[in-house]
Amino acid sequence: MAPYILRRLLFLPLVAFVVTLVVFAVVWSMGPDVLLRAYMTGNASKSPNAEQRIIKKYGLDRPAVVMYFKWIGNTITGDMGYSLTASSSVSEAIISRFPASLELLVLALIPIVLVGSRLGIRAAMYPNGVADSVFGFFSIVGWATPDYIMALLILVGSFSAFGWLPIGNLSVALIKEWNSYTNSLIIDSILNLRFDILLSQLANLAQPVLTLFLVHSAYVFQISRATALDIKKRDFIRAARSRGVSERTIMLKHVRKNVLIPVVTVGGELFASLFAGLAFVETIFARPGIGRLLTNAAISVEVLTLSGCVLLIAAMMIIVNIVVDIIYSFLDPRILLWDNGTARV
Repeated sequence: MAPYILRRLLFLPLVAFVVTLVVFAVVWSMGPDVLLRAYMTGNASKSPNAEQRIIKKYGLDRPAVVMYFKWIGNTITGDMGYSLTASSSVSEAIISRFPASLELLVLALIPIVLVGSRLGIRAAMYPNGVADSVFGFFSIVGWATPDYIMALLILVGSFSAFGWLPIGNLSVALIKEWNSYTNSLIIDSILNLRFDILLSQLANLAQPVLTLFLVHSAYVFQISRATALDIKKRDFIRAARSRGVSERTIMLKHVRKNVLIPVVTVGGELFASLFAGLAFVETIFARPGIGRLLTNAAISVEVLTLSGCVLLIAAMMIIVNIVVDIIYSFLDPRILLWDNGTARV
């Protein structure tokens, strides 16, 4: 298993090179004049000889190969230009908004996987029963509903049912004795022992989390149900039934672990879907995250902000896929074991 993980890690530089090359190709295709105007925004345009300095710094007058390596060097050091949308540098905008998106993703992903897989197993326990029909109907509706439609329905529904639920993000600027450690209000409220802020932030996250859960748990439900129905036909399940093991024990002890394997396998795809949904959900619920920054940058055609957000999302996807592969190999040790460079199952 260790050699496999090492091999996967050795592929990271190649994958990172391909991703950065694609992003740079999009940036470079804008032309030096457009890029110069983009880099001239903010405080950069106020310094003396700003135009000549920026051209030299970013290699705008050099061949594409030289410009690529200059762009990579500047990106690594956090110099990705200025974002008019965020009124700050692109790196500062990403750093300040990423924790808000991450806490939303984590809070949504946990129930999506746990509840979705649990309901799928429950439905497969009695196929075509009441639970299977009810859960199956709602999963079809949830999977067929786009993120932005579900978000709008929940937004309107919360107003009708509860008078209004809080949206956006809490402002802690006026709170005394508040220390911001991570830019995540959930973590910082715990570190500051302000559990009233924690509860308020969880209330603000209720609607976007529910939106992502209703849409994406449907996918996990369908995969879990189909896998569970297939595993129930296997020989070792028949053997367990012949020994008098109850159907509930079979489903919870023997089937559940095998159901997690395909769920983990599509973890990277699920994470990508969640990140795509953030663009709509954060905009509708006024969340100050990466999705909303990406949407505003796309509307304003800010190529530098867009490239920074895309690089962050690509880096997250690479990391998630590595973690998924490692978890996958732990769940099923027969898979992805390497012996002298040859995979064996």
